[in-house]
Amino acid sequence: SMLIISVLLIGNGFAEPIDVTPDKLSTSENTLPKYSQEAFEKINERPNVIDTRGEMPNINLESDKREWLNTIDKSGRLSIDEIESYMVANGGPLVAYGYNIDGFLRVAFNEKTPNKANKQTIDQLYNIINTNSKKNGLANIPVVFTTEGTPVDSSRTSTWRPVFGGIQIKRSSGTPSTLAFAAKDRTTEVEGFVISGHAAINAGGVGSSFYQPYVSTANKIGEVESIGGTYSDAAWIERDDVSAKIYHDDTNILKYVTSYRDPAVGWGVYMSGITSGKQTGIVRGIDYNVNSQTFGTLYDQCYADYTSAGGDSGAPVYGATMDGVEIFGINWGYCPNYSYFSPISGINIDLGVVPLTQ
Repeated sequence: SMLIISVLLIGNGFAEPIDVTPDKLSTSENTLPKYSQEAFEKINERPNVIDTRGEMPNINLESDKREWLNTIDKSGRLSIDEIESYMVANGGPLVAYGYNIDGFLRVAFNEKTPNKANKQTIDQLYNIINTNSKKNGLANIPVVFTTEGTPVDSSRTSTWRPVFGGIQIKRSSGTPSTLAFAAKDRTTEVEGFVISGHAAINAGGVGSSFYQPYVSTANKIGEVESIGGTYSDAAWIERDDVSAKIYHDDTNILKYVTSYRDPAVGWGVYMSGITSGKQTGIVRGIDYNVNSQTFGTLYDQCYADYTSAGGDSGAPVYGATMDGVEIFGINWGYCPNYSYFSPISGINIDLGVVPLTQ
């Protein structure tokens, strides 16, 4: 049965924190790592870590770790507006800000401008974050300052009708990308499918044509109706001939889409793209603000440790269910250690669509 997403807004329109209370966990759940001051101090040994601030409590029970992540998440969100002015898209030094599976907030400086990752700036940022966190009852909030690269936009080749997630699509010129999933407008119930937002921009924006699997008049599958760019790197194309399936693995192993929701930090996920095929990983964190090569700053983006590459843009990110898969979001970019995807709630907010289910 379809899981209905309730989309709520807080502040100036950022998505509500994802509910990761213990009774909401799915079969995609994985055990969270050790939370302790000792483990937090060892973070300084990681090669891209510049500094750490704050204190980490000693937490052993899994349910208590989940509660801690919720507290970190809610506390971190209180600084989104002030941190935004420090993002690369606004002339600042930061490429990402969010929370992490290891139980702390992460502030990532642009690795191309390491001179801007200085003590004065770190002091300013921590003061903003810690001051706001105290409003949520949490003082000395643990924050790790790192250097990272800007996520690189990522760019099944048989002819498939009806179309569904995980198969190759092409714009009129340029590299191919991956179809995310069949969907419907949540108001009109008009059907269609979701694709990469930056692929739609590269194709020419609203009104541009897409084809499956290659460019020809007979292979045209629709024109771009709308493009996200705030909470998702996603675009919407209307089409009647779609199916609630995902190309899960080679050769021609298809899975029905049975539900959809946002994933929690620590959950296991699949990504199925035309370049990397089926990949698996763990959701490592959620960035409240992250730099996008195409859209400037995107908000509330998930990152996971699966592998993705050019051509995997638009690939579905999902989990396993007893009788199929549940859609978590759409893959859009990668860094050396992570791949980024937009969660279902962000696609819903930007485009007003939800996945089709069987």
